[in-house]
Amino acid sequence: MPNPPQPDLFAVSLDGFVPLNGNGPRLWVRRLVIWEKRDKSPLRDIALRTGLNIVWSPDGDAAGSPMGHGGGKTSFCRLIRYCLGEESFGTDAQRQRIANAMPDAHVGAEVMLDGELWNVIRPIGAGTSLGSHCAVKGGSLDTLLQGEIPNPTMTPLRQAIANAIMPTAALHMPSTSSLDQAWEAALAWMTRDQECRLIDILEWRAPETQSRSPSRNMSKPDRLKVVRLLIKALQQDEIDATQRAQGHKRRADEATQRKQRVEWLRDDVARNLKEMFGDDGGDDAAPEFWSSKAKAAASAEKLRADPQIEKKLTEARELVETEDGELRKIEKRLSEIDGALPEVEGNLRLLESQIPRQTLKAQDATDPICPTCLRPVPPEAQAIIDQLTAALAASVKDKTDMEKRRTGMLAEQNSARANAALLRQQLDGAKSALAALERDAKASADALASATGYVTLTSRYPEYLTEIRRHEADMQRELAAEDAERRKATEVRNSAQTIVQRLSDLFHMTIQFLVPNGAEGRVLLTESGIQPMIGLHGDLTTAAVDSLKVVAFDLATLLLTMEGKTELPGFWLHDSPREADLGLVLYHRLFELAHWLEGRTDTPQFQYIVTTTTAPPERLRGSPWQILELSSAPAEMRLFERDL
Repeated sequence: MPNPPQPDLFAVSLDGFVPLNGNGPRLWVRRLVIWEKRDKSPLRDIALRTGLNIVWSPDGDAAGSPMGHGGGKTSFCRLIRYCLGEESFGTDAQRQRIANAMPDAHVGAEVMLDGELWNVIRPIGAGTSLGSHCAVKGGSLDTLLQGEIPNPTMTPLRQAIANAIMPTAALHMPSTSSLDQAWEAALAWMTRDQECRLIDILEWRAPETQSRSPSRNMSKPDRLKVVRLLIKALQQDEIDATQRAQGHKRRADEATQRKQRVEWLRDDVARNLKEMFGDDGGDDAAPEFWSSKAKAAASAEKLRADPQIEKKLTEARELVETEDGELRKIEKRLSEIDGALPEVEGNLRLLESQIPRQTLKAQDATDPICPTCLRPVPPEAQAIIDQLTAALAASVKDKTDMEKRRTGMLAEQNSARANAALLRQQLDGAKSALAALERDAKASADALASATGYVTLTSRYPEYLTEIRRHEADMQRELAAEDAERRKATEVRNSAQTIVQRLSDLFHMTIQFLVPNGAEGRVLLTESGIQPMIGLHGDLTTAAVDSLKVVAFDLATLLLTMEGKTELPGFWLHDSPREADLGLVLYHRLFELAHWLEGRTDTPQFQYIVTTTTAPPERLRGSPWQILELSSAPAEMRLFERDL
């Protein structure tokens, strides 16, 4: 493929761009190191620079040549992000492959923050979840790796960056609870996933990359807020006014819902009253018509009600209670008789068996001849005869008494059963009479309650309109307050148009620099979004325009940062912009712009890392701009110098 002609950098003027001339970008990565084992020399030791840094994985230009993809460009970018504080450096599958191949692997970075060195070491092998993740100010990266790692957390670096670079923005970041998360949200914008395909300025993290960045959980309005905060296009007054407007909107919605509920209730009541009493044909007169009808119906029910109903109910309840008590007494006595009769019957049977024997003994005792020895009974045995005769008499008397008791109990039992049967009939009748009275009383009470309820409904009906008007007034008041707060927010946002206008100017300059044959660009800030727009002549595809917008917007933001007008650090990373969409000439001018920016100050005030499979401009393919060349084959040319 022939090389494109060198772009005429003087065909487009960037004279309006005036960067600050400091000691370098506020944040940049000076060195990235990969160790397979902590006790071995580095697998990769990559020096980076301020200004343009190119990682190139050339696409093969012949059959059988290795392709540019698969060399490790994205892994390189993920490791940079990892060393700057992001929680993950690859998908689960990628991390597992690295852990299997290099269980003790680590990555380290020398990070410069406002001229001070921070050393970062993080595990990427099997101990990723348990290893020490440290970020320490000063010292030596190699010494830190071999010694005892202090302060095993990335929090110091993340918080130091947030405090130094974005002191105001960090306090108002949406959906974040710490300075760590605030910095990670900003980092997501500056190092957007290749998988997002540069389709939108607010698309930073693709789900398939399994990034743990807090920006993944942010809505698009929240990501817009992050951008506006970082470019200082969102002031506290606008935030406060917007929050107040949202509060008024919420309360207006609540008032609307309350109003609707009352309207629904009023309509239901009106239908009910119309079905009950009819309609006189006029909505205005209907409430009075229904009220008169309801009062007349209530009066009629009062007249129909039995005035003696409560007395009758009391008397019926007392009769049921009395007869029930009498029945219980009889049933109790029957239970006692039923329990005692078996004992009486048993005693009678015992006496009936004893008396014949006692009779024989008494008769034998009065005979003067002993049946055994045939001799006369001595006179002293008379006492025994008297005892036997007395016992016989006592048993006879007991039997007579027991028979009388049994006869009495049986007679009482028969009488009680008859009385109980009669009482049950009387009690059933009393209960039926009471139930009938209660049904009549309930029907009368329900009818009266219904009639009285309609009276209440008709008296309440006019109050619905008052309540509806009150909720309507609340709604209108809240809507007016919301409108006022939104006007305040708009006024404050308009005051921020100075920075947006400057961003728009730089975006226009960037577009003119990148696009041959002339083009125009501008950035608009509205309540709902920030929108880069391109007006151009030519046949660029829609995909190219989308990609160009994103790249140009990022670069214009970088220019704005170099002028000291943002809370961004002058660091940017683009992982494989799509040359197929942009076109080779425009793609090369992207690199030329970065190169041109290096010469605007004594020391480049930015670090722009870009990976590519398409060859960069020929004059930028070597040192110092090209910091690394990768390939998918042979394995030694891959980032980890092996197939994973």
